[in-house]
Amino acid sequence: MYLDSIAFKAMENGIRQMAVKQEVHTQNIANIDTPNYHYKTVSFKNVLDDAMSKKGKQRYSFKTDVSQVYETNVLVDGNNVDVDKENLELYSAYIQSSAIISKLNSAISNLRYVFTNSNFK
Repeated sequence: MYLDSIAFKAMENGIRQMAVKQEVHTQNIANIDTPNYHYKTVSFKNVLDDAMSKKGKQRYSFKTDVSQVYETNVLVDGNNVDVDKENLELYSAYIQSSAIISKLNSAISNLRYVFTNSNFK
């Protein structure tokens, strides 16, 4: 079934990862006035597992890493959050999640069409 496919799982995990990215960048923006706050970044890893599942299909492992960046100081109080950069990253995550949701809605709409217009006998 399509809901168990790698493509559907990839879209599902992509939405989750974009939510994490939006949350991290929102926290960075919220802490712009916090002294000595160091911004956090998000990185994604898509790893094809070598192990085969019980059904004989390959599985993907989707991982999200959140880390703090200490190298740069933007403000004199030790805070290194660049609001313009964070707003761009937040908007980027919004656009990416919107694209994934649109693709997912299209796939579900296609399934709904098949189920409602098929003559199963």
